[in-house]
This record gives sequence, structure tokens and C-alpha cells, in this order.
Amino acid sequence: MARYDASVGTRISNNPTALQTSGDTSSTTFTTWTVFTQTIDGMWKRVFQYGSTPSVAAAGVVSGAPLIDLSYADVNCTVTTKQQFIDASYASGLSQNLNLEYTSDSTIGGYGLSGTFSTTKMGLLRKIKTTTDLEHTCTNTFNVVAGKQPGAYDTTYDGSGIWKGDFYTNVLIPASQQCTTFIPTLVDM
Repeated sequence: MARYDASVGTRISNNPTALQTSGDTSSTTFTTWTVFTQTIDGMWKRVFQYGSTPSVAAAGVVSGAPLIDLSYADVNCTVTTKQQFIDASYASGLSQNLNLEYTSDSTIGGYGLSGTFSTTKMGLLRKIKTTTDLEHTCTNTFNVVAGKQPGAYDTTYDGSGIWKGDFYTNVLIPASQQCTTFIPTLVDM
């Protein structure tokens, strides 16, 4: 068995002031930082689209009420992204997902007949500024169709498990087209 003296032997450097930290997490740096934030808020109401011909009741009697062809949630959204430069002292960059909460009159967590959604914690990215970073602000309000169903509204096809995927596809992806810097994957639902 060999014994080694920890005070001698191979070292990274004999000059302790020449040691390098691993990234910018070991100390704070006063510099210019790029800070990106995003939010999304909105509401929806279920819209019923009726057929053009009256429905036929028992014994072939034509009634005045046409059948429902389909229903969907008409979603109104406001998306905002902002990238700005801040001179400050931080220990490192930061990534924080946007936290999205929604309320609905659905008893099983779907769209239901109406609801709202809001940012409860904004999405945030922070990094040391590079020469290619640009400051910008984008705010757009728009409408999209989500939660589309054939025929009369059926809660079987409108639960919380279905809501998340549908909301991502039909609301968050279009939000990234309204404000091209909006990052759908930076959203927790």
C-alpha cells in the first residue's frame, strides 16, 4: 500500500490565484444581463354551431330547433414577451417556467362552458448578455378555437387529461406565432 502526502504531488496550479471557477456560479458578477419574461392570460366561452335544417320530431313532425353540429371553446388570449438588458450582480443565469392556472365551470377539469386562465408566476430566462441579444417587447391579443367536439357538448370528451394537450396545441402554439419569442415549453400547467 502506498501513502501519498496531500500537500505535494500533482496540482492544477501552484498559484492559487490562477484557479478557474466552474462557470459563473461560484461568485457574483456585476455585468449586463439579458432577462426574458413571458405571460399569457385569457378566457373562453363555449360556442354552439347549429345545423341549417330544422330537426324532425316524433311522427315526422318538423320542429323549429335545428340540431347542434358541433361546439368549441372560443378562447381569447393576451400574450406578452419582453427581453431587456439589466446591469446587475447575479451568481448565475436562471430559468423559471411560467406557471399557468385555469378555472372552469367543468366539474372534471375540462373547458366546460366557460373559464379563465392566468399566469401565476411569469416565465423567466436570465443569462449574461451576448452581442447578438436584442431588446424587444411583444403583446398581442387574439382568438383561437379549442376543445372542439362534434354534436352536442359531451363532458366525456372534456376532462383535465384532454384539456392540457388541447390547450398546448390550440392556444400555446398559436401564442408563439403571435409573439414569436413566446416559448410554449417554458409553461407549466
